[in-house]
Amino acid sequence: MNTESKIENNQRGILAIGRTWRTSEKLRQLFIPHFTPVYILDHPTPLELDIDTQTLDAILIEIESPSTLDDSLELIKKLRAAHVKPTIVVAINYRSPHAKIECYLAGADHCINVPNDQDEKTRLMSTLFTSTDWKPTTTLTLDQTCLHLYNNEHKIDLAYQEMKALDALINAEGHILHHDCMAESMGLNIKLYDPRVLEKSISRLRNKVKKNVGINIIHSVRGYGYRLLRGVVSVKQTHFHS
Repeated sequence: MNTESKIENNQRGILAIGRTWRTSEKLRQLFIPHFTPVYILDHPTPLELDIDTQTLDAILIEIESPSTLDDSLELIKKLRAAHVKPTIVVAINYRSPHAKIECYLAGADHCINVPNDQDEKTRLMSTLFTSTDWKPTTTLTLDQTCLHLYNNEHKIDLAYQEMKALDALINAEGHILHHDCMAESMGLNIKLYDPRVLEKSISRLRNKVKKNVGINIIHSVRGYGYRLLRGVVSVKQTHFHS
């Protein structure tokens, strides 16, 4: 598998995997000046990725058809198992109600549906990569005992249900939870709860955090549930002395 250009250790950039990025002009227009080098790989045998991912800021994986989904999911899982630093962005180029959810469960950071039209695709990708949420630099710690989120600049008081919701998202596979699992983590009866109550509770928590730190750490996944931005929130370790 050949890259368009070799990656030097002192450079950081984006690796784009997918046949439709074979002509990289649009991709270069899109990311400059956010990324310097752009590297293009085709989709065959993506599990043989032999690039030093620590030299990258982002890995963009485009899934053009259902035939490339399984290999893409395996690649995402392999990258996550290796604890790679780059943000993993998946662009899905066909209609599928479940592909996005599967990518999140595998460990993708962002998944978006993109059209065949290159200009519209560029616009959608630009919107993501110029947002404050795509690669957040803010880190927060969840204190389950004192019921707050905090860092050196902020302390955000939480209700007990809000703490349980965040804890559940932190520990969920891919940091994504189904509506019912989220409701259950907050102590709601999943057979009787009103979805509007859950939506309002999560919206309140989301807005509370965004008001303080300026980013939306909880995103809705249409038709499924909610996801937590990867690497933004960790749990305070409590040490008990005997």
